[in-house]
Order: sequence, then C-alpha cells, then structure tokens
Amino acid sequence: MACFAQAPHRVAIHGTVRDPSGAAIVAAHVVLFDSGQHTIAQADSDASGNFHFDDLVPGGYELEVQHPGFRTTRVPVAAGSRSTAKVQITLPISVSREEVSVHPETADQVSTENSANQSANQIDRDALDRVPVFDQDYVTTLSRFLDDSAIGTNGVSLVVNGLEANGPGVTPSAVKEVKINNDPYSVLFARPGRARIEIVTKPGTPQFHGAANFMVRDSVFDATQAYATSKTAENRQYYEGSLTGPLGRNPKTTFLLSLDGDRDDQQAVVIAQLPTGLLNRNVSVPTRHYFLSGRIFHDLKNNDQFWAGYSYEHETDDNQNVGGTVLPEAASNRLFFEHEINVGYTHVFSSKVLNQLRFLVGHFDSPTTSLNEAPQVVVSGAFTGGGAQADSRRTEYRFDGSDIVSYFHGHHEIKFGIDVPDISRRGADDFTNMAGTYTFASLDAYSQGMPTTYLAQRGQGHLVFLERTAAGFISDSMRVHPNLSITVGVRYYFQNYFHDDANNFGPRLAFAYAPRQRGKTIVRGGAGVFFDRTGPRPIADLLHFNGINLLRFIINNPSYPVTPAQIAAEPTSVVVLDPRTRIPYTVQYSLGIERQVTPKSTIAATYVGSRGIDLFRSIDANAPPPPLFSGRPNPVLGQERMIQSEGYQKSNGLEVTFRGKPSKFFAGQVQYTFARTGNNTSGITYFPGNSYNPNADWARADTDRRHKFDLLASAEPVKHSSFGVALSAYAGKPVNVTTGNDDNQDGVVNDRPAGAPRNSLPGPGLLNLDLNAAHDFLFPKARKEPYTLTVSLNAFNVLNHKNDVTYVGVITSPFFGRGVQAQPPRRLQLDVEFKF
Repeated sequence: MACFAQAPHRVAIHGTVRDPSGAAIVAAHVVLFDSGQHTIAQADSDASGNFHFDDLVPGGYELEVQHPGFRTTRVPVAAGSRSTAKVQITLPISVSREEVSVHPETADQVSTENSANQSANQIDRDALDRVPVFDQDYVTTLSRFLDDSAIGTNGVSLVVNGLEANGPGVTPSAVKEVKINNDPYSVLFARPGRARIEIVTKPGTPQFHGAANFMVRDSVFDATQAYATSKTAENRQYYEGSLTGPLGRNPKTTFLLSLDGDRDDQQAVVIAQLPTGLLNRNVSVPTRHYFLSGRIFHDLKNNDQFWAGYSYEHETDDNQNVGGTVLPEAASNRLFFEHEINVGYTHVFSSKVLNQLRFLVGHFDSPTTSLNEAPQVVVSGAFTGGGAQADSRRTEYRFDGSDIVSYFHGHHEIKFGIDVPDISRRGADDFTNMAGTYTFASLDAYSQGMPTTYLAQRGQGHLVFLERTAAGFISDSMRVHPNLSITVGVRYYFQNYFHDDANNFGPRLAFAYAPRQRGKTIVRGGAGVFFDRTGPRPIADLLHFNGINLLRFIINNPSYPVTPAQIAAEPTSVVVLDPRTRIPYTVQYSLGIERQVTPKSTIAATYVGSRGIDLFRSIDANAPPPPLFSGRPNPVLGQERMIQSEGYQKSNGLEVTFRGKPSKFFAGQVQYTFARTGNNTSGITYFPGNSYNPNADWARADTDRRHKFDLLASAEPVKHSSFGVALSAYAGKPVNVTTGNDDNQDGVVNDRPAGAPRNSLPGPGLLNLDLNAAHDFLFPKARKEPYTLTVSLNAFNVLNHKNDVTYVGVITSPFFGRGVQAQPPRRLQLDVEFKF
C-alpha cells in the first residue's frame, strides 16, 4: 500500500502601514523574516500603505518596516492555518518615541494606549457585509450602541474622518469603518464617546477597485404590520456603488466615486378613534433619494497628502408624520437637497511635527409643505386631523473645519488646535400655525366644540441669522511607564447667543494601567467635562418670537371656531432667555477592567457615571399662579417661554462588552448595559407640569432603560459562506401620564393627574432579531484577487415581535396604556453585491 504525503496549504500576510495620524505611508520598505530570522521576501507599501506576501507556509514570521523620518519597527505575525493574516502597523513619527502600536485587523487586543479602549464598538467594511443591515443603513445599525442619555441638545454627533458633518459624505460601499465610544474622553470632540458616531471613509487606491450593490424588498414576503387590518403594499429598490483607482498615469493621484439611488414605497398604518368610530387605514409614504460623491487624492513629497471632494444629495418625502393617531389629511411633504465640498491636507513639518487641516463648505435647502391648509385639530390621544400646519423652510450655508497639530517628543504626544463645528448662515422660515391648531381634551370635548387651547401665528415668518460655534483644545498623551499611559487635556467651547465665555473650559483625563507589564489585564478610567450645544432651532425661536417679528397667540378655552376679534384681543406670547443661562455641561467618569480572553478577543466591564449640570429646559415665566390659575401676572403678555439652564440629570451604569473573534464560529461584539437615569427635564423645549415648581418633575428620564442587550456578529463555518446575526433586547422606557387638558391654564397641554409623578407608566420593551445568510462566488478563481459576487438574504424582526414606538399616556384617550404605532414587522431583504 503506497502512502502519499499531503502538500501543505499556502497562506498569505497582508497589511497596512500608517503614521500616528492614521494616514497611509507610501513606499515603506517591508521585510519578511521567518522564525530563524532568514529573509523570506521584501516589498514596498503602495499609495494606500498596503503590502502583501503570498504563497507562504503557515507558521510564525516577523515583519521589519522602514521609512525615512519614522522609527524602524519589528513586529511578530502568526500566519494561521486557514485564513489570511492581516496586520496594521502604525510607525512612530519621532525616532525618540518608544511606543509602537500594532493591531491585527482581525483581532482585538488589550493595550495601554488610551485610544484602544475595548468598551468601544467598531465594525469594518468586511464585517458590515456579513451582518444584517436594514436598507444598507449602517449608521442606524451601529446606533444601537449609543447612549440616549448622553446625547446633547443638537442630537447625535456624526464625525466623518475626524470632522463633524451632516452626513457620511459617501455611499455605504465607500465606508471603511464605523466606531462608537472610541477614546471617549478625547479633547478632539465635543461630546463623550457614547454620543457620537465616527465614520472613516475609504481612500483612493493606485489600482482599480469597486463595488456595486443592489437591494430589494417587497411586502409580499413580509408579515403584516402591527395594528394593520390588511398587509401594506410596500416595495423598495436600492442601487449603490463606488469606484476607486488612479487618475491618469500618476499612481500618486487617485479618485473615489460613489453614488446611490433609492426608490422606497412604504406605507404607514393609521389607527385613530374618531367620533364616528375607529379608523384603521394604510397610507402611502413614498421616499425618493439620490446621492453622488466624488473625491480626488494626491500624495505629495515628504508624505504630505491632499484630498478634495464634492457631494450632492436630493431627497423627497411624501405624506410625512402620518401614522398612529395622525390622519392622512394632516400630512406634509418635504424636499431636501444639499451640496458639500470637503478638503483635507496633511503636512509633515518634521519628524516630530505633523499638521492636519480639514474643512467643508456646504449648502442645503429643505422646504416643508402641508397638504391641507385647514386648521389642525388635535384630540388628545384619539386623533390628529385637519391640516398639518407645518409650512416652513430651512436653508443653510455652512463651514466646518479643524486644524490639529501633533508634536512628538520623548514619551509625549501633544495635540493642540482649533475646531469649528459650525459657522452657518441659516434661514429659518416659519409659516406654521397660520390657520391655527385646536387642542381638545377628549372626544366628548370635541363633540361639544369645547377646545382646551388654540395656537396661531401671525406676522413675519422669514428669518436669517448667523450661528457660530468654535473650540480650542490641547492634550498630552504621556507614556509615564511602559505599563502606564495618561492623557490630560482641556477643551474650550464658545457659541453665540447662548454663551458664557469665561467658564466654558472642559478638562479631560484618561489613563490605562497594566498591573503586569506583559499581562492580559488593563485597568482603564477617565473623566471629562462636555459642554452642550443648542443647535439652530432654539436660536430661531428667540429671534422669531420676540414680540415683534413672528407673533404667537395662545388662547385658553376659546370658542370654536376662533374669531379674528378673539385673536386680536389676545396678548402675544414670547420666547426669552433667562439672564442667568449658561451653556449646560455633563461630567462623565468611568472605571473599568479589560481582559484578553483569547488572542483575538477581549472582555471589558466598565462603570460609567455622569451628572448633567445646568441642563436646558423651558418654563412659562408668566404662568397663572396656583392655586386658582385665574390670570397671568403680566396681562400684556401671553405665555412667556423662558429658556433656562436649571435642569439636572444623574446617571449610573455598568457596561459589559465582549468583542473579537474567539473562534471561527463567532466574530463580533456583545454588550449588556444596566443603567439608571433620572432627571427633571426632557430638553430645551420641555415645560414642567408646574412652572412654579419645575424640580417636582424629577423622575425616571425619558431615555431611561434599565437593561439593554445588543449582539452584532457573524460566522463563516463554511468557506465563502457566512451567517450574521443582530439581536437587541431592551427594557421599556417610561411613559408620562397626562390628563389631556390644560388644567393650570399655561397654554401647555402636559398636566398630570393630581399626585402622579412624571413618567410613571412603564413603557413596552423591545425585542428584535435580525439574520443574514450570504455566499461569495469567486471568479476567476485562478486570479490573484478574484472578483466576488456576494448574494445575501436578510430577515429583520425574525420573531415578528410588536415593538411599539408610540405608547399613549393620555388618560382620556381610548388607547390609554396601549400602543398605536410600532416598528416594522418581519421583513425579508435580498442583497446582491459585486466587488473587484
């Protein structure tokens, strides 16, 4: 019997060389050594910093990387038994600097670098292609790891390539990586890590590469929506792609082009109680979206890099805000288009000094038009009909920019610079409520023609103003000891209209300590002060409703309909700023332990506490005083909405995060959070139940979820076939219980029953399971980098769980304690992607 030896299979080592800023290093010389320190192969990194060695025997190797102005670095690499080893090497720009950061792209490893916290959530392009992503919306997919209680007045902070932006600026296939909670106390950003999404886009490459995606959904394969009596007729077709390569014959000049087209024909479900009976109806809410982006990159001498890009976006949304108790007649249409130019320049002054300049200029225009110009009718918790009374237009000419200088000296990495999140000429045309809005406490009150309040506006709705925000910062990252890193810094913040210039200094501190120098455990902690930002709408309110420009009238217990004489006799309402107002801030602090579980996976347990100080809220400074509520103290004014910074929030939570690739059957991240958040305000537009005692509104925050579990992972048990899963299981948020009436006559229909605290009704929880099954078809297989056609089938909300998003807390409503609107039911989605 003859025996034949089986030839060993071959493996590859691919990698990227970058400088400390994250920019690719071109023409870095890479030498591959075997375990006996014999030279196996040599290569130079390309224009994207990439290098590769193919046709290798599995085993241990070592890479030596050299480039003028950077420290020669050696790193070990293990070429596994089946997969390509991928390595990212960051070369220190200063020869005197000792720390070398080496991160295998397929692994998670603990490190004493302060920016390497394992409580972060990161997902790269390959992983995005393997997990279920609804409608190719990767931002929403990763948003599950945000903390709603940490988000500021202006919403989630979106950071693209280090700069705040309105959108990603590219289509999904041109995104390289998405991160949340990375380096949570960095002075480079205004908000803490759980309040921002960081997106890194792909650079240009000297070889042609591209991707084309087609996604389709049809409701014939879906479950029936919650609260619908018949299946909604829905369909979505989404086309998207990107292309990168050399621009001409010079490999140092490259381009990136991306575009998409989206035809989304969805339907909303209306469930409303009318005087004539229950209305249950499906309403079409179509959306059309188009996007185009082009970027050019050029590598200059001395490793300098320059890039510039342009993008255009156009979207139409019809029948907006319909669904739940909002009737089709109260719909509005919205148009949005935006132009944006992005520019970046990285300059290496010397082996110790690096400068990064980035800025964007943009313009958008977004008008909203009501389909019906009739007065709006709101019957609390029963139905909203009449016209939308939503006519408005928002425009913006915007500049964002930052300039960051990095200085490397010995054990220090000093960063300082300026950040301009927003300088904008804004137009805010407000023609809402020109025909007025009637609010009724109940169906009985509506049948009797007895509204609780009537709101109407008259006068000059056109407004133009300049919003300016800016910040300065400095930080020092110190390698105090080989097993201890400390980063200290401060960020100064300024905003016009809402400012307190002398006191807006936000110190930041972070540390990472390894009890054993080469151990697998890291103790990590930090603290920081983060100032809020109002955004444009509160500024527009102050300028609109000053008693001269746009006049607002709030009439309690009016006749129905209201006569012009009644409006003329009513004093105007105004919006004012409390003279004691200052910019609110949040103090966040954390302490945690990170542990290397396997060579490619970690677990982190982190306590996170925060205190919101001087938070925004609104009160009626001219409210009728208790106990009679019979008249306003100043009869020549109506409601005097005073914007204050007197609110408070307290939050404590424990996060447990597992991430990495412990085996071939799992790669991804799992996070569980137990937290409690209480406050006495829900934001800058929030009115307390009693303006004379606003602190009585202390209760569970609107965003409070006691338990939150998320899983986002994939596996490849069979070559070229993968399975992805996304699971979210959340405890419910609280719901505020109200009477549906304006019992204290302050013009705000938010009064609670006597003795009822705010947010006293437990809300529904959330359970959502999504699955993805994909297979890669490679052709031709003999090609060094074969073309890949990936076909994937996604199933969302597989369990078809009813996840309510509108839960009624109005005690006069026939739907009290029930949901009237829910997230989508089980849906199937087919994705086809071609990559080369």
